[in-house]
Amino acid sequence: MRKIAALAAVLLLMCAGGIARAEETGTAPDEWTVLFYFCGSDLESKYGYASEDLLEMQSVVFPYDYSTRENFGAMPGVGKVNILIETGGSRTWHAETSGVDVATDALERRYLDYYHPMSEEKDPNLERLKLVDTAPLRSMGAPETLADFIRWGAENYPAQKTALVLWGHGNGGKTGLFADELFNNDILYLYELKQALADGGVHLETVIIDACLMGSIETAWSIGDSADWMVASEEVVPGAGTALSDWLQALVHYPGRDGRWLGRCVCDMTAVKYANEPDEMARSLLTWSVIDLSGISRLVEAYEKLFGVIGEGLKNNVMQARTIASFLLEAEEYGDGRQQMRDLGSLAYNSFMANYAGPALMDEVIGALSEAVVYSTRGPGRSEARGLSFCYPAGSAAEELDLYAKNFPMPACLAYLDAISSWTAPETVYGQTERLPGIDTIEELQDTVKKTMTEKGMPALCFPMDEMSITEIRYGLYRLDEETGELLRLGRIEADVKTEAGQEILWTADEGMRWLTVEGMPCCAELIKSDHGIYLYSIPVRINTDTKDLRCGRVSEYNRETWEFKDTYEAFGVWEGYDENSVVMSRGVTPLAQLAGRLFSLLYPKESAGKSGKTYYTAGDTITMPRALRFLKEPLPAGTYYLEYELRDAFLRKARLERIEIRWDGKRFSFPEGFNWEGTFLVEWTD
Repeated sequence: MRKIAALAAVLLLMCAGGIARAEETGTAPDEWTVLFYFCGSDLESKYGYASEDLLEMQSVVFPYDYSTRENFGAMPGVGKVNILIETGGSRTWHAETSGVDVATDALERRYLDYYHPMSEEKDPNLERLKLVDTAPLRSMGAPETLADFIRWGAENYPAQKTALVLWGHGNGGKTGLFADELFNNDILYLYELKQALADGGVHLETVIIDACLMGSIETAWSIGDSADWMVASEEVVPGAGTALSDWLQALVHYPGRDGRWLGRCVCDMTAVKYANEPDEMARSLLTWSVIDLSGISRLVEAYEKLFGVIGEGLKNNVMQARTIASFLLEAEEYGDGRQQMRDLGSLAYNSFMANYAGPALMDEVIGALSEAVVYSTRGPGRSEARGLSFCYPAGSAAEELDLYAKNFPMPACLAYLDAISSWTAPETVYGQTERLPGIDTIEELQDTVKKTMTEKGMPALCFPMDEMSITEIRYGLYRLDEETGELLRLGRIEADVKTEAGQEILWTADEGMRWLTVEGMPCCAELIKSDHGIYLYSIPVRINTDTKDLRCGRVSEYNRETWEFKDTYEAFGVWEGYDENSVVMSRGVTPLAQLAGRLFSLLYPKESAGKSGKTYYTAGDTITMPRALRFLKEPLPAGTYYLEYELRDAFLRKARLERIEIRWDGKRFSFPEGFNWEGTFLVEWTD
């Protein structure tokens, strides 16, 4: 079914794109060299995803002249496509089914040999991925390794057009690509990618990035001087990646087309691939786009002007600066929040942005974005994705911002990040733009909050609706283990929001002492992302003997007829989380149906001096994993709990308040004698 659907997509592209045969144009088709740079990482050692792609590309067949019994490449009038692969970066390879034995102590380069299933000369034992070169083992996260592969490919297999496929982990604009397991999870940072492409000495027709979160303005700027087209995803890419064999097959049959056409093949055929897969999350969150890199300079210039206006607000109009900061957070977000990647289009098309930044500037941003993004596809869960994201690393650690400044050295943007954090931008920034006042020095951004009790007696927080920069309040819960005296973390989720007479906002923990549960058992639920009524939670679990993260979600929809919100809860699957030694996230979620029948239990981090430890406590029953898990918000069992509010503002500063002891008998809650929750306080913000 998948192949039939993909073929239909090719036929549509042929009709829409006007593919011409060589004899019709009177010219020989162009030739291509496609360079696949496979940094296997744990994607290969744990899951074998790279080996799956090596096997998949061997299904590509080549044009065949039945009258002469000649394969593609020997036929007159048919362009030749060289397909080259470099492998490395993984402790273990699982490529036996691909007919190759991939070494881990060297970098190996292979050539996809010609083959047609109707060929009389075909050999059932044909080794299609022929080893043609071996290089000394080096980190695939090192720029010189990538540059050397590009030079080698161009020197040994010259072509009129060259495509580079970067395969592996991606982590957005703050860092970059890959995580080489053999070299301490070495990452190819974006500024190193820029250098590697320059040193490679080949102007590329297109760069296809089969990695998560790399469809960004930062990535496009990094490769813009070295390529004409970029194909990438704003969102997390499933482990199975693009529809590799389908778009590669299309290129083999129509080598006369350019990188824009090839990019569209990647987008459309990958969308078809996941339309026919059972992975609902992959289908819903799909985003792929084709970027015309000749327009990136104009877009970056407009983006810099926008941050210049945002920075001016800190000097001349604090209310404007605070409002625009909140608009930055409203743009559709990708990944799990740590990468801080947001859709540039959903920011640019925000009508309120035009009021503050000016319609002329926003028209310039929209125009440049529209010229740069020439084609895109998106799933139903990513309705605002318009092809390119941007990194907004407010609240990041100083070392992360140091790296971002190297990746994307835009003075106005960096000066703004300097002003809203404790980080200090490089002095070179202020040779190109002026220093802005720090938000900690601006009196209008000092927030005062009132402690209050709800009608049902729950401690809550209250502040004026129009004067505060606070944008979100979460609360954490901890349960006292009566036997050991330890605190077990139940996680941190979003507080309920109420308005008082239209003048004040009241934020409160659940007054019914309800919490998120899995199969009726309270779980340690961490809210990792909230976006336009969609909430994503991560829950530590043990499956057999492995510790993993259960991914669950809540969708809150407003009913205009009843004036009420309706919540829908769902458990999506199991996520591998982050590698302990790297900053990259796993690609994809394992559906629960694939884990059915295994032993399953919930985990709770133990608390020590108020901080989460790495040791877990297992509570509740160990069950056999069903094909679907019941995930709901339900009342907590009786016991002693501790409530802790966490405040966040439009500049992503945080503040945590003291913990409140709550005694819950299953029906009513109470507090220790002498408990007092009243008065106002000045928020002490931290990055």
